[in-house]
Amino acid sequence: MKFKKHISLLLCLSVMFSFTILPSYASNGIKSGTPVIINTAEEITGIVVNCFAKLINKIKGTDETDIPSATVNPHSWIEYKGEPIENPEQTLNAETWVANEIAFESEESYASPFNDVDVELHLWGNGRLYKIPAFWDGGNIWKVRFACPSEGDWYFRTVCTDAENTSLDSRTGKVICSEYSGEYDIYKHGFVTTNAGNKYFTYDDGTPFFYLGDTHWSLGDETVDMVKTICEKRVSQGFTVYQSEPIGAKFDFTNGITEDDKSGLADYDEKFRIIAENGLVHANAQFFFSFFIEPLISNNGGFNGNEPSDSAKAYLEKVSRYWVARYSAYPVIWTLGQEVDNDFYWSETNHPEWGLENNPYKLIAEYIAKHDVYDHPLSAHMENVGATSVYGNGKGATDECKVYFKDAAPSCFRDIKSHNFYAVQWHPSKTEQSEFRVEKDCWYNSQGKPAINYEGQYCYLWTKNFGSRMQGWTAYLSGMYGYGWGGHDTWSYLNVYDEENDSSDGVDTITSQEKINATWQDALEYESSYQVGYMRDFLESTKWYNLIPRFDNKSYFVPANNVYYAYAGNKDNSEIVIYFYSFTDESVAQNANTKYYGGIKTGTVGNLVPNGSYTYQWFNPINGEYSEEYEFTATRFGTYYIGDRPQATDMVLCISAAD
Repeated sequence: MKFKKHISLLLCLSVMFSFTILPSYASNGIKSGTPVIINTAEEITGIVVNCFAKLINKIKGTDETDIPSATVNPHSWIEYKGEPIENPEQTLNAETWVANEIAFESEESYASPFNDVDVELHLWGNGRLYKIPAFWDGGNIWKVRFACPSEGDWYFRTVCTDAENTSLDSRTGKVICSEYSGEYDIYKHGFVTTNAGNKYFTYDDGTPFFYLGDTHWSLGDETVDMVKTICEKRVSQGFTVYQSEPIGAKFDFTNGITEDDKSGLADYDEKFRIIAENGLVHANAQFFFSFFIEPLISNNGGFNGNEPSDSAKAYLEKVSRYWVARYSAYPVIWTLGQEVDNDFYWSETNHPEWGLENNPYKLIAEYIAKHDVYDHPLSAHMENVGATSVYGNGKGATDECKVYFKDAAPSCFRDIKSHNFYAVQWHPSKTEQSEFRVEKDCWYNSQGKPAINYEGQYCYLWTKNFGSRMQGWTAYLSGMYGYGWGGHDTWSYLNVYDEENDSSDGVDTITSQEKINATWQDALEYESSYQVGYMRDFLESTKWYNLIPRFDNKSYFVPANNVYYAYAGNKDNSEIVIYFYSFTDESVAQNANTKYYGGIKTGTVGNLVPNGSYTYQWFNPINGEYSEEYEFTATRFGTYYIGDRPQATDMVLCISAAD
């Protein structure tokens, strides 16, 4: 009742307020082509709604900065002041964070090397000890890949489960590590990580990491030469992450690692190496879809009730350890599997033993974290997100959510310690204003974890250039500080997925023939693959990691009618970025079977310093060009009516407080 009284009072005040300010704003001038009454009404409405929203926020205590902080997981390395090895068997030279490889040949032969013997490298220096797993690489060869996180002298000793095998046990060495001498940030600043209190990735030294991914689910089908060409191109376009799944991989983990898998793993090794050598982070999935690991369980002990048997668990850990041993020395992110949070493919009739509580991927997450001494970020690729999948009490989708999305259940990984970010699959609407349901869900998740739009709609598969760049801008300005772009046909190389159908995102139509004709070379040159690079350049110039999404908080921005936008500003609102993506022309509106509104209106910015001085520029996300810089003075209410944007395309507005 008290709240209703507040509302009634505010409504009365707003009416009185509108009459008070009308005379002073009716004479502010006429914008070209706009009737006086419309122009005046828009400005007055913006001020009234803004002031009303400020009062509501004070009553409700609304604050987008009030988010949970993620817990700090203990690091996997051990504090250790080990003594130098006086007479090491070998001495190596290395650079910080760059992968190194050591091979050991066993004098003993084993019937099943993968199953019979484990080798570990103990690496110490600068007060730290890393216990790094080795992997069998065919014949009698075991290899260790490692990276030194700091300069100085490091020492190592091997430990073998067969202690009598002196060719694998107690082998020693020294590593002289110097500062990285190259050009790539990932080695200058260290591997990517997450930090409590940050909603974004950072490098090891705390420098913010801009996540811009290129999607390659069919990495196994891509040739080594393709990967080289793609990496060089994507780096030049501004991409920082290579997102992959092992579709087409020429190895089979169903019954252990055997000689038959050697060539396929060698091929994968080369691709990992190339990606790393180009300074890209490799967000890789190890076990793909859920039905890919079912044989790993059923062939190695099966299920005990609704969970894997002890022997199946042991096997899953063995395979997880092997993957970590082979690839953790590179700059990687673990994404477990495709759409396994929660399992997109689960039903009462399709592997019903996989419930939310006993999803086997949770075991895999545990095992990977256990053996990964570098604590690389770990997630499970989510299914289509439209419900309260990461936020709140975990009760699942609302009826409203189900209208637009599949019934996405609450994340079953949310409380797992090793899980430290959400790889969201989010397809924001191109033809209406977001309700900010999913965005808020991710921002306010109770574990304080970062969230990224890991999989949106792919360019020239389900959307075109507008939709592809729009997904990136709306993600970053809505607190999802990462975007996985993807283009047909690098997304599904050698795959004919959905090529028989025309597709539409409501704005653009992609014909079946366009999909059939697309090549991976074409995908390298899609306009949006350059445009997301322009986005990165712009956001880095604004220190994007300081931007806070304000969603539909009208004390910060009051949109004009039928304006679609994403808004973010820094804590004191001295730097503001607004992305406008309303319909751009009449033909688009007709295609979407909706009314044409002109597509160039904006709205009123609020929470400015009353009578404060500001500058603003328009940025064109299509070509990366800036307008000239303009000046304005905020009203005495701390607002500014923007007026129309300069052209009928999606545009970005950057507002800065004057020095």
